[in-house]
Amino acid sequence: MTPTVSTPPNILLIHADQHRYDCVGCNGHPLLQTPHLDWLAAEGVNFTHTFCPIPLCAPSRTSLLTGVWPVQHGCIANAGTEAGATVRPQLATFSQTLHQAGYALSYVGKWHEAGHTPLDYGFDHYVPERDYVAWRKEQGLPPRPQQNRWFGETDPYITPAQSRLAWGAQRVIDALDAAATQPQPFFIRWDPGEPHLPNVVPEPYASLYAPDQIAP
Repeated sequence: MTPTVSTPPNILLIHADQHRYDCVGCNGHPLLQTPHLDWLAAEGVNFTHTFCPIPLCAPSRTSLLTGVWPVQHGCIANAGTEAGATVRPQLATFSQTLHQAGYALSYVGKWHEAGHTPLDYGFDHYVPERDYVAWRKEQGLPPRPQQNRWFGETDPYITPAQSRLAWGAQRVIDALDAAATQPQPFFIRWDPGEPHLPNVVPEPYASLYAPDQIAP
């Protein structure tokens, strides 16, 4: 749908976990090659002055959802901790506002709001990150190595096209294709878990850059 004065725009929001602002070519990094993200930024909106309100996953994500500070929405730590909390029920979320405005909403990827899912906040369709495990099994691929437990290690059983990141990208493409057949405007949010550690980069991408050439 091409937006006009009378029709709202379609929206694709890519929210990569722990992806630093300057680690894309369009924001001035001298080495990193990110042609697709650069194209999306040139054709859409590049958030150059948007700042993380707190250096923790769940509270930061809740601020993005509600538009208020962690001390206002009540979640100041990750789920499973004493200070972990869900969104205060009196707070509206931007996804609920879009839903009320007639948008069709889809969510793909990481979700860190304890006790709820995107379906509780106005989204119509949700593909959780954990579905990658089932997909991998359906493809006849062995489970990811767990010798180092959470910290991870190189996955020798898959190609980059079979990675969790590529799987998520395909789910987003599927959502875009489905939304294109519907009359209402759409909002699709993709939250890949990468590059949040333990992100072990596969070849050939791991050898694109020499570590000693990358500034801190």
